[in-house]
Amino acid sequence: MENTLSGSTSENRNPLRALAWLATCALALAALYGCRAEPEAAAGIVLITVDTLRADYVGAYGAKNTATPHIDQLAREGITFEHAVTPMPLTRPAHFSILTSRYPREHGVVNNALSLPSAAVTLAERFSEAGWATAGFTGVALLSRASGAAQGFSVFSNPSPEQKHRRGVEVVDEALAWLKTIPRTQPYFLWVHLFDPHLPYEAKPTPGTASALDGEYPVLSWRILREIAATRDGDLPMEIVDHGLALYRREVEYTDAQVGRLLAGIDRRSGSGNVVVAFTADHGECFERRVFFEHADCLYRGATRIPLILRDPAHFAPGTRARGPASSLDLAPTLLSIAGLAPLANASGSALDSAEARSLQRNLLLEHPLYQPRVAQTRVRRAERIRSVGGVPLEPLLIDEVGVGVVNENYKYLRRGDRVDIFRTDALESEIPAAEQSAVAAELKAVLDALLQAHPLVVIDPGEINAGLRATLEALGYLVPAEDAGGAAP
Repeated sequence: MENTLSGSTSENRNPLRALAWLATCALALAALYGCRAEPEAAAGIVLITVDTLRADYVGAYGAKNTATPHIDQLAREGITFEHAVTPMPLTRPAHFSILTSRYPREHGVVNNALSLPSAAVTLAERFSEAGWATAGFTGVALLSRASGAAQGFSVFSNPSPEQKHRRGVEVVDEALAWLKTIPRTQPYFLWVHLFDPHLPYEAKPTPGTASALDGEYPVLSWRILREIAATRDGDLPMEIVDHGLALYRREVEYTDAQVGRLLAGIDRRSGSGNVVVAFTADHGECFERRVFFEHADCLYRGATRIPLILRDPAHFAPGTRARGPASSLDLAPTLLSIAGLAPLANASGSALDSAEARSLQRNLLLEHPLYQPRVAQTRVRRAERIRSVGGVPLEPLLIDEVGVGVVNENYKYLRRGDRVDIFRTDALESEIPAAEQSAVAAELKAVLDALLQAHPLVVIDPGEINAGLRATLEALGYLVPAEDAGGAAP
């Protein structure tokens, strides 16, 4: 049969010449139309999560008094999602939402006492099934093998229950040592969790970070805060809050240095263009609206707004800033999409890209934890001992009521019991005028109720929720045993 690609049939019967001719044509067309070859597959994907890191204490998010040069460099090399939120400001629930792309009410881990059900399918399991090397290194015992955090990881390391938590230098050392053990041709998924910005704050001062109270209080913990308040009739002076913020900044800067060490080791091994890096936090920390040194009882921006940065030159132009709403639930779908792997079933997040993230119209669900009995009692006793800051009474703790909310690119709507608060999603999360509230309250209430219905609450162990809250959940019709919901993570 005559070859119709050219007039010379004798030359084109030679398959090597034909292939060479086709390759030349392809190159010419690429040059003419600006076509690019498919990006080379990533050598590895690294997920870095930092406990209790406020977005506004990162330079890339506008921090003025905190130096985070390594995180800022990562932002310059990738895409920064300016308005990312966590679904629940608590360590286990938030991390398991990152790993499963499901809301805490869906995977069932609604407090730090519950473990991820083995039926849940995690990001690491997807990578492991595809033949990737997988390893996780955490900085706190809460994220232990027993918690379910190790699901899908071939190698996993966490502090012992006696140690409770460890410094970032130990975590990064272990992660870098593991990288040296895998073949360079082996694709890998690495999760590194750093705990340092969480209470207790104990980072040593660096030049320019001294506080007037360093000598008296080089470390701040809940025990020390209670002791200070006890000498002042339950009041914490603002000087202690300012000192706490100075210590917090040091912890963030220490964490940034460890992130820098990790990235340098990764890039020395594989090159910065060959490893996808996702950087985020499980939640932030509140120092606002009468909530201090706290995150679990705070759905305000200090605790719910998180940094979210992705470095992947093949998919995101360096220095891109995305303004649309994003969630930590989006990380698993995004990383699996980048790797070309099958998505997680029933994911509540979605894969992000730079164009979509700037214009995406989304409503994202927020929730308070559902406290276990022992923790509820502990929090009540703490509230009795620390009643005010600078003479201003603290926000009452949410113990026996349900706290939920919804946030989109314009508003945040919070509901705790019968109380409703509406804010703008601007830099200060400013309150909206009363006249404007009535116009949006009904719409946002309907949006929130629809989200709660679309993502039903699964309770793994009703005994791990305090009795008063359990009664409230039952009255609202929210209490759904895991077996009645078809499992916590179908």
